[in-house]
Amino acid sequence: MPQEYGAHAYELLSDLQLSELVRGGNPQAFVELSSRYAGLIRKKAALFCGLSFPEPEDLLQEGFLGLYAAALGYREDGGGSFGAYAGACIYNQMVSAVRSSATAGNRTLNQALPLAEAGELTERAMGPQDLVETREQFDSMWRLELTPLERRVLNLYLSGCRRAEVQERSGISLKTFDNALYRIRSKLRRGREEDKAP
Repeated sequence: MPQEYGAHAYELLSDLQLSELVRGGNPQAFVELSSRYAGLIRKKAALFCGLSFPEPEDLLQEGFLGLYAAALGYREDGGGSFGAYAGACIYNQMVSAVRSSATAGNRTLNQALPLAEAGELTERAMGPQDLVETREQFDSMWRLELTPLERRVLNLYLSGCRRAEVQERSGISLKTFDNALYRIRSKLRRGREEDKAP
C-alpha cells in the first residue's frame, strides 16, 4: 500500500487501511483516523465527567493515545472490528489515566456522571470546524520532535506496559520512564498552545 496519498484520498480509505498506514509510520493516516474517532473520544471522556482530573483536554489527549495504540495493535484476525477494538483501547487508556491521577482526596470512578447523563452532554455531532481543528492539532502533534528514548517510552506506554514491568521489559529505570513521559506530555501541551496562538 503506498505511503503517500493526495490531501483528500485518506478520506476514501477504510479504518483498517488507515491503521495499517499508521503502523507503517504515516502520520497523515493517523490525522484522518483521529478526525473519524474524535466524537467517540469525546463521548468516552464524558463518562468521567465530574471526576478530578488535571484538565479535560488531558483526558481527551489520553483518548487519542488510546486510539494510536489501537492503530498499532489491531490485528484483523483477532475476530473483532477495528471500531470495537479502538473503543476498548480508548476507554482503557482513559481509565488508566484517571486511576493514575487519583489521590486520596479525589472522587472515585463510581462517582462519575451516570451514562445516560453523559450521553446527553455529547449528543451534538462534531461540525466541520471541529474536524478541521482536530486535524490541525494532530498534524502539529506529529511534527513534534521526540528523542529515540521518548519514542521508545511512548511505544511502551501505548502498548499497555505496566510501570512495574518497565525495567524488566526495556531496561529503562522507572525514573527515566516517568521523566520521558513528562517531557512527551509537555511537548504535546506546548504544541497545542502554539496552535492556539494567533
